[in-house]
Amino acid sequence: MPPPSTTPQCGAGSSSSSKRGRLEADSWASLSQDLVEQIGWRVLAGDLRDYVRFRAVCTHWNSSTAPPRGRGVTDPRFHPRRWMLLPEGYGLYPGHPNLGGYVRFFNLSTGAFVRIHLPLFDDHVVLDSTDGLLLLLRHPDTAIRLLHPFTGDIAELPPVWPLLPQIKPGISRYLTAEMKVQELDFFLRGVCAAVSVNTAGAIAVMLGIDIKRRVAYATAGDQRWFLSDWELPHLQARTMSFQGKLYATAVNPADKINVYYICRIDPPQPSAEGNHSLTLQPPRMLVKSPLLVGFGSAHLVECGSELMLAGFTDVSLAHLAVYKVSDLIKGRVVPLTDIGDHAIFFEGHGLCVSAKGFPSISGNSIICRRRSFQMVETGDFNPLLGRRAMQPACPRIDQYDLGSGTWSPAIDEDVYSDVTPASPYTLAHHIFTCCYRSYWNKGLMVCAAITPDWSLKPNLRIGGDGWM
Repeated sequence: MPPPSTTPQCGAGSSSSSKRGRLEADSWASLSQDLVEQIGWRVLAGDLRDYVRFRAVCTHWNSSTAPPRGRGVTDPRFHPRRWMLLPEGYGLYPGHPNLGGYVRFFNLSTGAFVRIHLPLFDDHVVLDSTDGLLLLLRHPDTAIRLLHPFTGDIAELPPVWPLLPQIKPGISRYLTAEMKVQELDFFLRGVCAAVSVNTAGAIAVMLGIDIKRRVAYATAGDQRWFLSDWELPHLQARTMSFQGKLYATAVNPADKINVYYICRIDPPQPSAEGNHSLTLQPPRMLVKSPLLVGFGSAHLVECGSELMLAGFTDVSLAHLAVYKVSDLIKGRVVPLTDIGDHAIFFEGHGLCVSAKGFPSISGNSIICRRRSFQMVETGDFNPLLGRRAMQPACPRIDQYDLGSGTWSPAIDEDVYSDVTPASPYTLAHHIFTCCYRSYWNKGLMVCAAITPDWSLKPNLRIGGDGWM
């Protein structure tokens, strides 16, 4: 039910001097509790912050709808799915003293930005995010926490350090805090989280540890993490989460090496023995991929509430295609030529943004780092060759139009050159520079001449991709 063109002013004490205004206020205030509740759920399906504004209209609407606080993590309807953390740039990393405890989020659908006070970054670092919830690692005890950034609700999960001896047998349990960070830095780099909530509100978290091809899992309140007794197949791209499950593109061990599949890992389920423990089933191979085999050549991405597969179709990296995974499972191998106003980014993992909220982005496109096979001259003269030395050209950030099949530059300058990109920065600048895994928690705009300085807050070297 759409709202009226005028903002409702329900409740007593309306300042409207017209009889019509009083009647409008009275009519909105007289809506039944059930009807207000149903309208509220429809508003919540769009965006959590719109739901918060809806509840703030008047006392009657507030009391007729469920408050997000206290339910932010345990009720999936309140997860801020389309909101993601965006690094500030200009050297302002999450937790920087100049930010006063505030971090910035943006909405992938509307382009809206909001700053939220989250002082947790003084001793926490973000490993990943799923459905807008932040997966945090706390120092020095390595506890994992699941945070709803808008409501402040937190689900406590076990420390991750005791899991490491299972991944790396023989490692000492008595390392110093600094040595623990160094070890965790390696194993948690690029971790992917999936969160599922059952009907009773029990929270289960899976951690896809791609670098070891294993999955760890635990429920809120558990004393320790459990590790899968099987390994993931050889991955072709980073694991991603979708609707509480983990998905990956991987080589099927029982098939040829040049064929890969889309596989799925379902949430842990109660053990058949009935001893209140959970079990994790091995990956399920869903469908063979029609795209090019090669590490990083294809990405899974959530686009318009659909799971999609996007990637290159040829070894020259000249053509891209997008498929709905649901279509592939049904046997339809016809690529999409129109994804509406969406733009898909390839960096770290797939990310889908609506061009409506970002004027610098064109819809129905894929934006990616495109490697060049051209050779360019360097400044050094080689007397043996009688000319200047040659080296591969720097990769560029290009944009592929799915409708026309044509390429165009997505960013004017080359962000991977020796020159720091000039401000003001577009969203593409952030995603392909300070959102890069090695840079996001330093707020640096990447260029070839910059190396992250980890002498400041070295415990924050661990982290995800920056877009959350």
